[in-house]
Amino acid sequence: MVLPKRISQVLVCVLALTACGIYSFKGSIPDHLHDVDLITFKNMTTEFAVETDIEKALTDRMLKEQLLPFSAKSSPDSHIEGVINSISDKPNSFDENENILEYHLEFRGVVIWYDHIRDAELFKKNFNVYGTYFSEDENAKRSDAEKLTREDAYAESIEKLIDLIVESMTEEW
Repeated sequence: MVLPKRISQVLVCVLALTACGIYSFKGSIPDHLHDVDLITFKNMTTEFAVETDIEKALTDRMLKEQLLPFSAKSSPDSHIEGVINSISDKPNSFDENENILEYHLEFRGVVIWYDHIRDAELFKKNFNVYGTYFSEDENAKRSDAEKLTREDAYAESIEKLIDLIVESMTEEW
């Protein structure tokens, strides 16, 4: 009699752990939305192809996290759009001789998630995200593993923007 009770306790624990392992952010998206269309961001900067880099990164993240399927319909339930208003390189830190050591690559703009079913904005957020990179002189002093280039800062900025969008989409409704 002791053995079946022990097996049932183990089985309950296994089932509980398995159920907790199957988790998605989908539960925090409004229930009436079943798909999304991703509209290529408007690029108001001179930075070549930033809009397509953002679209690819957002598409990859949404597929990975299974947030909402992308719409195959001509009238999706919702859409995400945005504008990149500016991208600028700003000095962030200096050495004792006032030489620039580090820059911030700053992206500014707005992102909107629009609900077509209820004809309303789910969110409209201004963003100001940045990545950090070292000056050429500072990178020359570092090993390859320690270097931070503008390309690294560019990727970091896009990642922060995607984080902002996903966090905004998955806030409690």
